[in-house]
Amino acid sequence: MESCSRYGFCVLVLFVFLCIGEIGSVTGENRRPKNVQVAIRAKWSGTPLLLEAGELLSKERKDLFWEFIEVWHHAEKDDLDSCTAKGCTKIILKHASSLLSEQLASLFQFSLTLRSASPRLVLYRQLAEESLSSFPLVDESNSNLEVKETLETNENLETKKFDHLLVGANPKGPAGKCCWVDTGGALFFDVVELLLWLRSPTECAEDSFQQPELFDFDHIHFNSNIASPVAILYGALGTDCFKEFHVNFVQAAKEGKVKYAVRPVLPSGCEAKVGLCGAVGATDSLNLGGYGVELALKNMEYKAMDDSMIKKGVTLEDPRTEDLSQEVRGFIFSKILERKPELTSEIMTFRDYLLSSTISDTLDVWELKDLGHQTAQRIVHASDPIQSMQEINQNFPSVVSSLSRMKLNDSIKDEIIANQRMIPPGKSLMALNGALINIEDIDLYQLLDLIHQELSLADQFSKLKIPPSVIRKLLSTVPPSESNMIRIDFRSTHVHYLNNLEEDAMYKRWRSNLNEILMPVFPGQLRYIRKNLFHAVYVLDPATSCGLEALQVIEMITSMYENSFPMRFGVILYSANFIEKIEISGGDLQASATKDDSQVKEDVSSLIIRLFFYIKENHGTQSAFQFLSNVCAGYSIILLGYMLTEITEINRLRMESANSADDALEMHHVEGAFVETVLPKANSPPQNLLLKLEKEQTFKEHAQDSSIFVFKLGLAKMQCCLLMNGLVHDSSEEVLMNAMNEELPRIQEQVYYGQISSYTDILDKFLSESGINRYNPQIVVNDKVKPRFISLASSILGGESVLKDVNYLHSPETIDDLKPVTHLLLVNITSKKGIKLLREGIRFLIGGSKSARLGVLFSGSNDVDLSSLLFVKAFEITVSTYSHKKKVLDFLDQLCTFYEHMFFLASPFTSESTPAFIDSICRFAEANGLSSEAYRSSLPHEYSAGEVRKHLNEVAQFLYRQLGMESDVNAVITNGRVIFPIDENTFLSHDLNLLESVELKHRIKHIWEIIEEVNWQDIYPDVDPDRLTSKFFSDIIMVVSSSMAMRDRNSESARFEILSAEYSAVILNNENATIHIDAVIDPLTPSGQKLSPLLRVLQKYAQPSMRIVLNPLVS
Repeated sequence: MESCSRYGFCVLVLFVFLCIGEIGSVTGENRRPKNVQVAIRAKWSGTPLLLEAGELLSKERKDLFWEFIEVWHHAEKDDLDSCTAKGCTKIILKHASSLLSEQLASLFQFSLTLRSASPRLVLYRQLAEESLSSFPLVDESNSNLEVKETLETNENLETKKFDHLLVGANPKGPAGKCCWVDTGGALFFDVVELLLWLRSPTECAEDSFQQPELFDFDHIHFNSNIASPVAILYGALGTDCFKEFHVNFVQAAKEGKVKYAVRPVLPSGCEAKVGLCGAVGATDSLNLGGYGVELALKNMEYKAMDDSMIKKGVTLEDPRTEDLSQEVRGFIFSKILERKPELTSEIMTFRDYLLSSTISDTLDVWELKDLGHQTAQRIVHASDPIQSMQEINQNFPSVVSSLSRMKLNDSIKDEIIANQRMIPPGKSLMALNGALINIEDIDLYQLLDLIHQELSLADQFSKLKIPPSVIRKLLSTVPPSESNMIRIDFRSTHVHYLNNLEEDAMYKRWRSNLNEILMPVFPGQLRYIRKNLFHAVYVLDPATSCGLEALQVIEMITSMYENSFPMRFGVILYSANFIEKIEISGGDLQASATKDDSQVKEDVSSLIIRLFFYIKENHGTQSAFQFLSNVCAGYSIILLGYMLTEITEINRLRMESANSADDALEMHHVEGAFVETVLPKANSPPQNLLLKLEKEQTFKEHAQDSSIFVFKLGLAKMQCCLLMNGLVHDSSEEVLMNAMNEELPRIQEQVYYGQISSYTDILDKFLSESGINRYNPQIVVNDKVKPRFISLASSILGGESVLKDVNYLHSPETIDDLKPVTHLLLVNITSKKGIKLLREGIRFLIGGSKSARLGVLFSGSNDVDLSSLLFVKAFEITVSTYSHKKKVLDFLDQLCTFYEHMFFLASPFTSESTPAFIDSICRFAEANGLSSEAYRSSLPHEYSAGEVRKHLNEVAQFLYRQLGMESDVNAVITNGRVIFPIDENTFLSHDLNLLESVELKHRIKHIWEIIEEVNWQDIYPDVDPDRLTSKFFSDIIMVVSSSMAMRDRNSESARFEILSAEYSAVILNNENATIHIDAVIDPLTPSGQKLSPLLRVLQKYAQPSMRIVLNPLVS
């Protein structure tokens, strides 16, 4: 066969999808099939389908696992026992599908067919084996048991020799037991033992060595008390013992006695006790599905064959040993032989002639030039295009002849050629709802996870009454690009620049043409352009060890400046001691600045800053920087002294000096640096200047203002850092050049596209576009630390949820406005940190926020006293009744201050103090224009401590289920993003502003815009307009943004819409589909062979809409 193209050689490709089902056997007793059948078998024995169904439901939502148990327990037992294996599978699918939507049920069926949950059950087997081995049991009633077990052990060892690859073998319960409970201190095999333990589980837990460890994948009952002892039930759904244990455990969990977990395991020998439906799949070997096998066959040998038998009419193939069902040039000889058995010899001779003939298979080179286009035409015109593509690319040698003789439609060819001007010929791409998928690495299981993720989101959104068209738009939307990195807007008079490349005389000879930045240079060569392209500003406390190390960088900066390095250098100075005073005063800047400054006189940092200001004002900026270098030289003398001590003493001194300015640098070193700097230029003795400056209030206020500026920026948490055009970096020496090289491509890109010209102030442009006024490393994360998100959908859509009852606070006169950002404050009512966080949240709203609302969830320990319960009740009455009042925020701020004084500073609160407490609340309410009647009527008489305690327990359950946290935590949840732990000294209302700004820009704004565009009244005309409130839309945005933040998908996308799809594309429309597949495929490549069966799976089980543009290679 002569060919110069890539289609000229014969490659047999078999892509095998191995799924549970009946595999048809080869008909005929002695027929020898020619096709290859491949089965990849797991290393572990089979697992029950019933238990796998529970695991798949738990993956969808944890509560579904427990709902499935209840559904199965209420099923008719007679129906289950009378079914066949096939009938049992249908029953399992029926009960499981009743808990899911139609699309999720279809995907659930395929996942169960693939046995994708089987590895999880093998993990439970291994944990069950560890549980049994931790408590070896001996049955003393049977003296022969030990001998019997020894013999069984020997048999098992012999078996393992032959089956050395077997893993995850089924554990065997002692004495034929199928269920047991592990409490960490004992194993219980009978319900009676469990009931005795449940009478006093806490006392038994104290005597135990250690409670059993729980993992993220464990099934923990939703009514469990997080503080109760742990009990793990090992057993299989369907057994009587499991049902007995489960019923008692559920009741105990509701009573708060136990933390109940289930690990599904069907022990060896219990298959008969679980019933037919519970044992389906457990006794069979497990075949792994979703794997492809490629066989590339090429025979390089020549064989001499005697064809004389053919001439005599004797066939080379025996019909009894040959599989005649295989098609040969359009003929199926098995059917012909059935119809004409008397012509067997002639028919087989004709078949052998067809097999040995090469005339019809011979293709000339010119017949292959349009083969790719002809293949695309065959696929597009097929009744089932995806199936046709799969048949062609997996049976190409048998169809290449007919393909090459097809008459080609010029429209298809022209469109393919036009598309290939925008995408390389033969290139394959695939995107799921706009997100690109890595074709090389994707497999069936990963694709199913992605599909399941999208369908789960669509199901959640549909329950929120979002129209299908809007759901598809939400799932296909691309978040804003993060190429515009978050920068700190540090523009202020507190920045002291050493140079200015655009104005200083030393740079006048440099060229000002900005396009030179695009010119190629040798590696390491700098571009000398008279433009402030790079602003390197160091933020530091000059008296701390970190600041002194940064001052060593100042020496490097001075050297680079003297050598005309093309960068603008600057510095911002602050006093860590002064900022500490601000934090202690609760962020009261005015109080911190006006306090007695007797201690400030000893503050080395403030002294350095004041001297820096004086030198800059009287002797110039360069002399001021020289002063900082001299201070650093004094620090070097200290380090030289350290070198004379022992190594251990050095470590001790360094540890002690980390947070102590006095140990790191002393006053006389600073005074010496000042004298050294000023002496050559001063007209009077520098010592007299020092005495005068100590009494000079002007520079002292400047120093305080500079520290306050750093505190507002939030950069004091970094101790010392480098701002490269606003981007935050470490302050070490090697970082400067790296930061410059990272920033260079961003500037080059904007210069190339004309976004930056010679007249553009680059710093103003960058900080105006992506600058923020505060920095918090917990909020502004980098690539190394990923933010934590949780989905709030289950909490909102669930039957009983604490989030449903939350009433929100708003900034004054904005209560009726839609709020895309929702801050949920988790406040421990018994901690000072929690009250501090609550007050910062109230001050955040007082400051004014048009885009955010604030909700509060109170929590506390079990021993919450009466004053805390009264405060929680008063807070809830205020938010639910008076949230629209103008001064409600002022009242709540006063209430928090009063409660903080009563709870933490005053004498212990007693029941006799209740009237005075209520009188104070009413007095504050009247002063702020709120009626006191609601408080007087609800707090003393109808007030129920048990009701509030119950609410606190519900919040504790929410914290544990959603966050895995205890009840005594303080945290912030913003549209699903979790900020924890909270530093009460540094987390201020400004950080809530920052959190609002960052989340709105990067995650929420595009969702908000889509929701706002929907005309809800036209879509749901029967819905009461009063329900379509700002709270309704704010809740939708909160749930949607939190759920979409959990998506694990590629951030890269492609513009498939620019490719024409009128003649050469497969378009499958589904108006109700929430999943859309965009693909560009060359059907005659390995990528095409891989994608075609995957697309068929999606078409069958997910019913997506598809747009597949064919992109074959051109000869």
